[in-house]
Amino acid sequence: GTTWSKLLDQFPPPTVVVCDGQKGILVAIKWCWPNTRIQRCIFHVWQNVRVKLTLHPQTEAGRELLQLTRELLRGIPTQEAAQRWREQLVDWETQYGSFIRERTSFDHPRTGRRRWWYTHRGLRSAYRQLTKLLRDDQLFTYLETTLTQEPIPRTTNYVDGGINSQLRTKLKLHRGMSQEHQRRLVEWYLYSRTEDPKPPRNVL
Repeated sequence: GTTWSKLLDQFPPPTVVVCDGQKGILVAIKWCWPNTRIQRCIFHVWQNVRVKLTLHPQTEAGRELLQLTRELLRGIPTQEAAQRWREQLVDWETQYGSFIRERTSFDHPRTGRRRWWYTHRGLRSAYRQLTKLLRDDQLFTYLETTLTQEPIPRTTNYVDGGINSQLRTKLKLHRGMSQEHQRRLVEWYLYSRTEDPKPPRNVL
């Protein structure tokens, strides 16, 4: 989080940050901008849950949780719909709570010690991820229309697709550049995408 903190310290605290949930940036936001709200990228939430459950879960509990997460991806349009989604997750836990707490254990052949793990680890992890996002109030921030004048994005797709992917492509095409030249390439690309940039002579 130290590198992120050095970057964030250069900017005034925003009202809301939309991010993918990488641990370093979450720590840095909490440290540098303690009053800034967070909206977790719904697409990244979906990706994480999908990896844990696969697209074809073998259990009914997994299929239902995947469907709930898919509803997030499709879009929850109102606070009322968000509350219904929360209630559905509570109903899911009521039905499958004991199932995700099931344990598998065995006696280690050499030490004789009994070891155990949760039988449905992927399913349990996916559920806990969703409940933590709700507990941290990072899942439906985009529905709080009084926070900002402009709509709050649900995903980081604009940045990832419109900026980051372009930067990755340019750096790949110019991978023979020195690190300093690569840094200049990134700086000038970002300068070209700035809404109200300073005159080039000032930047130089």
